[in-house]
Amino acid sequence: MKHLTLLLSVVIAVASCTSRPDHPVESDSLPTIVPDYVGVVIPDGIAPLNFYMADDSVDLMDVTVEGARGGSLHVNGDYADFDIDEWHALTRQNRGDSLIVTVCARRDGQWTKYRPFAIYVSNDSLGEWGVTYRLIPPGYEAWGHMGIYQRHLATFEQTPVVDNNGIGGQCVNCHTPNRTSPQQYTFHVRGPQGATVISKDGNVEVLKPRNDALGGGMVYPYWHPSGRYIAYSTNQTHQNFHQRRDRRVEVYDDHADIILYNTERHEIMLDSTLAKREMLENYPAFSPDGRTLFYCVAQRVDSVWKNYQEIRYDICRIAFDPATASFAGQPDTLVHARQMGKSANMPRVSYDGRYLLYTLCDYGCFPVWHPESDLWMMDLQSGEQFPLAAANSSDADSFHNWSLNSRWIVFTTRRDDGLYTSLYIAHVNADGHADKAFRLPQRNPKEYDAEVVCSFNTPDFTSQPVSTDRRQLYKQIMSDDRQGHTLIVR
Repeated sequence: MKHLTLLLSVVIAVASCTSRPDHPVESDSLPTIVPDYVGVVIPDGIAPLNFYMADDSVDLMDVTVEGARGGSLHVNGDYADFDIDEWHALTRQNRGDSLIVTVCARRDGQWTKYRPFAIYVSNDSLGEWGVTYRLIPPGYEAWGHMGIYQRHLATFEQTPVVDNNGIGGQCVNCHTPNRTSPQQYTFHVRGPQGATVISKDGNVEVLKPRNDALGGGMVYPYWHPSGRYIAYSTNQTHQNFHQRRDRRVEVYDDHADIILYNTERHEIMLDSTLAKREMLENYPAFSPDGRTLFYCVAQRVDSVWKNYQEIRYDICRIAFDPATASFAGQPDTLVHARQMGKSANMPRVSYDGRYLLYTLCDYGCFPVWHPESDLWMMDLQSGEQFPLAAANSSDADSFHNWSLNSRWIVFTTRRDDGLYTSLYIAHVNADGHADKAFRLPQRNPKEYDAEVVCSFNTPDFTSQPVSTDRRQLYKQIMSDDRQGHTLIVR
């Protein structure tokens, strides 16, 4: 009798979990789902776009996905949980077309059938294995458990590249690969065993975290495509705190210069053209051919701690000779943001050399805390500039990078709740305009949104998994050995 009761309980439980819509009420409205995947453009092979209803009174969902070129999926539960292999097969079959999603939701025993919506599968492949990013809990001066992680975009697998538990709880940031390569990357460590770490083709060197002659550390890096050089900025950075919810903290520089590190000769080069006392130079980025350096520049102000709202950056470029590691000529201003009463940051050139992607905000150099921050694009052939309207939101959109095929971007945004930065990916068309972005998929987004309180920072694509020996890397960071270098001032 005990076994029969147990069997009946299981049957009842299964039946209730697989209840199908019975005489649903038709609605002309689209379903309000989290994440908002209505009308997004995705690459085939991306992890399933699982979602749930924003309305907490919904106790059951029934979702059907039908491909315009064939194939279908059906799931039933408290959130849409698609099988990975079946989802991949469906997106592959419908590449260049659409998936039609029909959602039914049950409240108090009554089903509602919503108007179907489309998810578009681009003809442009993503071509990247995954993304790398920093995950950090809330905090400003202090930090807890954090690290640099990598995520396989075809699945939900996340693995650490650097976990700060292995280096005494120190802060790690600014993980930057060379053209999405896992074989060449650099990042910065702050703490008692602080360092600038450079990994190049299996060899890891650890530099001092700052150079007193430069007046700061080596941050905001960007690799020369040859791998021979890395451009950094060296900054004296400060923070102001506010009581406003939308402007909790302001990060600004009192001093900032561009420096160049030669990874082969272990030389730091400081060029007077990019280290003017009266200017703030920041966020360097090389062109794909390695013959131009893009960067941000602003006029310094007096009493910066109270006048930081007057600091506005333009985006400039200057010619670079890789053979002599020298800059030539005078800088050319591309984005005259100050004339617009705005500040332009984080220049990133598409790897095909066609477009310049940047962030525009009201002032300053740290747009991640500015709700008005938007992504903008410049056509380097025509000079036309325009916002990425379909990808932007009403909250901070910033810190972006390109896929190697120049058809996708990854960026951070606070659009979900105004507090934590999430990762979004957007398709970029041949004309430089972006489609509606989609949030990085999670296996159980309902559980993830309720339980995870971390921000995603400094994302970039990676063509393959980063396979650094973490134990050896931790050992090098925690040792007192640091790679020596020569400072060259021109």
